[in-house]
Amino acid sequence: MSDAPSDETEKLSFPLGKVNLTEGEVDKRSQLNRAPRPRIASTIVLSCGDPKEPRILMGQRSKKHDFMPSVYVFPGGRVDRADSYAKYSGDLSARTERILEAAYSPRKSRAIVLASIRETWEETRLLLGREVKDGERNLNHASYDAFREARMRPDISGVEVFGRAITPPHRHKRFDAWFFHKHLKTPSLPEIGDSAELLNVGWFTFDEIKELELQRATKMMLRVLRDYLKAERPPSTIFLSKAVRGQMEAQKFPEFEE
Repeated sequence: MSDAPSDETEKLSFPLGKVNLTEGEVDKRSQLNRAPRPRIASTIVLSCGDPKEPRILMGQRSKKHDFMPSVYVFPGGRVDRADSYAKYSGDLSARTERILEAAYSPRKSRAIVLASIRETWEETRLLLGREVKDGERNLNHASYDAFREARMRPDISGVEVFGRAITPPHRHKRFDAWFFHKHLKTPSLPEIGDSAELLNVGWFTFDEIKELELQRATKMMLRVLRDYLKAERPPSTIFLSKAVRGQMEAQKFPEFEE
């Protein structure tokens, strides 16, 4: 297959459906004077095994969460201040750098990627790191200290951006969420574990994922991911989901790219 974008990303925009809100969401949003500013968030899809039939790392959110309870998701979360200062190994591809820096500064762009690696450790107990000399210090931060104690630095190499989703202004919680992919070339599936954030963490095939309880945005990004993985090389733009006049639309980002 060529590296041309799929039908979903080739079009500048098309409707994904009307923005639907529950009564609880409407009530919470009505208590705010204006739409909240989206918080930057980062999600990574880790695959392992046969690239044609990979296993994907996912976990189930606790039913206690007020945002997307009980559904299966990829590791991820909000970008923290520490992500901008953490030491790291490796480099991002020129493509991923260019796309991220069309929206944010170089430091913030790296922080977004590092956030996905940090969240992977916090939620699945998987360290995506590269070995470093003994005794190197990182930040005074529990998650980054875990890398230091393992004599590692977070490794950002091989991480490619493939999607972005901006929560519509109608909701009381909003995120500017970036989606990344990295294929782990390990001889066996890495060891993982449950956390306070994610339960039933596991490596799932695409067929197994179909049987899981998923939120609409996760289903959307899974379709985008499958198109992305089919390409011979990553396309020059990424899929962007955002609200336009009450309708969710798919666009491509950066807009100025051909």
